[in-house]
Amino acid sequence: MKRWMLGLGTCWLLLAVPVTAAADGDIRASYAITFTGLPFANATFDLAVRGNVYTARVSYQTSGAARLLRDAAGVATSNGAYTGGRFVPAGFDLEYRNGRRRQKVALGIAEGVVRTMMVDPPLELTSDQLPIEARHLSAIADPLSALLISAVRVENKTQVGACDRTLSILDGLRRYDVRLEPQATGTTSQKGFAGPTAVCRVVLKPLAGMMGAGENSRAANADESQIDVTFGRVNVLDLHLPMSLQARTQYGAVSVTLTEFTDGSSPPGTSRQNRAN
Repeated sequence: MKRWMLGLGTCWLLLAVPVTAAADGDIRASYAITFTGLPFANATFDLAVRGNVYTARVSYQTSGAARLLRDAAGVATSNGAYTGGRFVPAGFDLEYRNGRRRQKVALGIAEGVVRTMMVDPPLELTSDQLPIEARHLSAIADPLSALLISAVRVENKTQVGACDRTLSILDGLRRYDVRLEPQATGTTSQKGFAGPTAVCRVVLKPLAGMMGAGENSRAANADESQIDVTFGRVNVLDLHLPMSLQARTQYGAVSVTLTEFTDGSSPPGTSRQNRAN
């Protein structure tokens, strides 16, 4: 269960692709996470763009009865260049604790290639898990830069295009692909956000590290979960951001829902229409 939740957490933290215009901007989104209908954790995502530099940060902490059973918290940050309408990561750091266990990761990235990687303590893999090797370190995004998916423009019109793509992700603990498959489109108005949405089915393909890559691990991942993510289009930086996540697993239902959204142009709790240009 703990390993599966780590995988889901990394999936939630989802390659940055071109956006349409360079502009300063700030985004904050807060989420509540429940497991089998009970409060499990709270998470906050922050993105700041200043000229040609971006910083993204996700923090989480267990809540409710889950915190009494196992106090866990973590922070992940990604920073790099915002140039030519692209989020190009230069560094990714992860630090979390789960009870007495603590884990730190630091990645140095250049042009989609991991140049330096620190994992403390080192990974202790089981017999059906493959180690992360040099072949896993190229053409990747960290999970936070991967979280930022641009709106697609065709003939100067913005279209919902969050799905129908594959993300190649490395967080230092695991290397995996996330395939997004289109399911539905719509609109929503909730918790400070109003605008178009796209629902994507998430298909995880573990390749190496803690998620496992052996035959048994692949079979287990195929059977144990169905994950759907709803993206909302944010007008400020013209990108798609997760609004909610629903997962059905062999352990129970996991739900991630937006509790508050601000984009730097309106106070918390104020709905701002995100209209297409």
